[in-house]
Amino acid sequence: MTTSKLTAVPGDQHRDGPLDHTYARALVALHRSLRYPDLPATVGSAALSRVEQLGDGLTTVAFSSDAVEERHLRAVFGFRLAEFIDLSMMSSRTARETALLAEPPDSTVVHTVCLDADGRILGYVGLLGSRDVLPRRLDDPARSRFPVEAAHDVDLLAPFAERGLTTQQVFEIKRFVRAADVPAGQLRDRVPWHLILALGRSVLAMGRPLLVGDSRENGALRHLRLIGFDPLVIPDTRPRLPQTSLMWSSYLVPVPAVPFASLVPEDLARYLEAIEEGLTGRHDESWQRRLMARLSATRRGGRQADSGEVVS
Repeated sequence: MTTSKLTAVPGDQHRDGPLDHTYARALVALHRSLRYPDLPATVGSAALSRVEQLGDGLTTVAFSSDAVEERHLRAVFGFRLAEFIDLSMMSSRTARETALLAEPPDSTVVHTVCLDADGRILGYVGLLGSRDVLPRRLDDPARSRFPVEAAHDVDLLAPFAERGLTTQQVFEIKRFVRAADVPAGQLRDRVPWHLILALGRSVLAMGRPLLVGDSRENGALRHLRLIGFDPLVIPDTRPRLPQTSLMWSSYLVPVPAVPFASLVPEDLARYLEAIEEGLTGRHDESWQRRLMARLSATRRGGRQADSGEVVS
């Protein structure tokens, strides 16, 4: 989950000025004031997955772009822009100069949104699909590169070519983020687990595709490993984006994100059951420790099963 603010300093010609900061503050305040209580009902039966009625007031729903109204898509892309600008991971200068109120739509095919009881968006993660019109082999030199591959100048798909997958079965994890102003406490801690549970259910419904992305070790990579993923990680890249990109400054950090690719584990459903049990259990200060213990037990059980040991 994205939580770290930009720490490196861009050159003077690219540094945000007072007008940019004013624009950013107004944009963030605007989107944090908006509510969408009808979003889950609008998605209805078209939802890829839902996480709700767990006693925490949160509702999380995963849906495709064509399952909601245009105003809901603007809300999603607006939340993405506001929260990443607040984290200094998107350029407020670029947003101001182009009069953006929302991130421009991209190839995201699945949006997963976590809302509070009033309908405010508290968290988000997206799955972005290939730009190839027709499915291509993962080692096809003519295939389109995913954004993470372009940013890091790496090929994440070729190592999985023998699996028989096509580019239509690969998705990039994008914009895993929680609203930065949610106060510390149970609600704040539960948002990412809601998103992970809904996202996990979605990828199972999608036939266990190959997932790619980039993350720092304490971000999405950590969460993926906790739920049984064994990602291929390519270290020591030098990621960069053109300064015309909203995200160009996102890699100006001492320890930038590293690119990864991972197949969906066969036993993912067991990890998701452990997360759901943790979220539905007692809502006390120890709930997250118990959830982590459940995940650890699930992982140990999987290893024992793989080794042929008897699991009691």
